[in-house]
Amino acid sequence: MQAILQSYRWRRRIAWTTVWVGAVVAVALLIVLLPKGSVQKHPGVRPGPVDDNSGVGRQVAVTPAQRRAVNDTLLAFIRTGVTRDDPAAAWPLVTPAMRAGVSRDDWNAGELPVTPYPAKIPKRPDWTVLTSLEGDLTIDLLLQPKPGAKQGPIAFAVELKRAKDGRWLIDSMAPEHIFAPAEPPSAAQKAPKPLPKDFKPEYAKGRLSPLWFVIPGALLGLIVLVPLLIALLTWRRNRAIERRYRQERGL
Repeated sequence: MQAILQSYRWRRRIAWTTVWVGAVVAVALLIVLLPKGSVQKHPGVRPGPVDDNSGVGRQVAVTPAQRRAVNDTLLAFIRTGVTRDDPAAAWPLVTPAMRAGVSRDDWNAGELPVTPYPAKIPKRPDWTVLTSLEGDLTIDLLLQPKPGAKQGPIAFAVELKRAKDGRWLIDSMAPEHIFAPAEPPSAAQKAPKPLPKDFKPEYAKGRLSPLWFVIPGALLGLIVLVPLLIALLTWRRNRAIERRYRQERGL
């Protein structure tokens, strides 16, 4: 071991090995200690499926047929219940849990547990899936206002349950976010002032900073000079060792 430590080559090998091992250990520690990505929680919705041996609570895919059935329910409920144009027709579109505590007369009078909104009836509802369980679907529904309405778009969190006859019924519908209405363009925006005939655009003349050339040049110089410097120092050290060896041997 003492002979190894006295050897320059072995000392250099040990030093480089120590550097590489330290780098590998540092990278491994960063990978282990860095915080993992968090799941964005939706208000009132669990952040993932509850998986157990019985299969209850397991996420399932929404088939095209189910999406069409959900669209039919949503369009009918938006047209009748959300807009309050025909609340009585919205009664069979919801689950008993949603109309619990509301009499049929109050419901028909517009007392629905849903925020009224002057929605523009789309050809196809704009919604994304939040959770899709067996017989239970929670979605994000975005509605646009009717032309001339003073309200902006609104996003609802809608939960639907599948009935025994295969229909999807509204179980809850709560507003998540109300967007500001779009401002109409001003008169200046509608009729921009024409440019004069003799108008000539002026373009700014850019000038590159010398640092754009100095820094890459310095890096390239280091790439070339560092190996040359190492080679020169190694050559001088070897010459010195050779001279000492010749002096000791009397050559």
